[in-house]
Amino acid sequence: MNQIITQHGWGLDQSFWDSYKIEFQKNRWHWQDNERGYFSKNVNQSKWIKNNLKDQVKMVLCHSLGFHLIQENLLDEASHIVLINSFNNFLPSSNKRNIIYRSLRRMEKKIISFEAEDMLKEFINRSFSPNDININFQNMFYKNLKSLNKNLLLNDLKKLYCDKNSHKCLEKNCNVIIISSKKDLILDQDSSDKFIESLNKTLNKKPTVIELANQGHCLTNLNFYQMIKRILDNKNEK
Repeated sequence: MNQIITQHGWGLDQSFWDSYKIEFQKNRWHWQDNERGYFSKNVNQSKWIKNNLKDQVKMVLCHSLGFHLIQENLLDEASHIVLINSFNNFLPSSNKRNIIYRSLRRMEKKIISFEAEDMLKEFINRSFSPNDININFQNMFYKNLKSLNKNLLLNDLKKLYCDKNSHKCLEKNCNVIIISSKKDLILDQDSSDKFIESLNKTLNKKPTVIELANQGHCLTNLNFYQMIKRILDNKNEK
């Protein structure tokens, strides 16, 4: 039995994965979603299902800040880790650093001054750009905004402008797959490149990097199952 455990990123919830999971579940993958609780939902931290099956895939799937939110024990036991537009340091080392920092502080002020809902709508639109937002996700997201946990949202936002000197614990022989969108309006290319460069140096197995030319920070209109299946099949053939 192949397993997946997910961790959504900042300002999202587990419904972010609804369109991703359909094909995996049809093909008998066991799928679990972590829930951070930005919309006052019950917080959920998943656990691997223990069994004695050989060669099963235990895949962690993280989006953006989700890499820093997920439990380290899940990463330790994973056979595969898929990182979608993830980072070690969100703030780049380029000359854009101060601009992005000021943007984060403006977002922080909007949360404090009760403008969080409008700010999040703008954030989500930019996250999906250059593509349209998945309509089912949009409807769920707008509904959830009515029960926003602003304190948690604010506390996690501050994680984005904290410099981190090292990665979370990644098993050095783990199969890491990095998905990087080339039209990402949220994560600066420098931060993405630095993350990939660092993983190339610290892991025994170089990560598989997939660059998507026409995707933004949030992926949409994409058969994610087929993408992952191709990567796994290619690795098995080697």
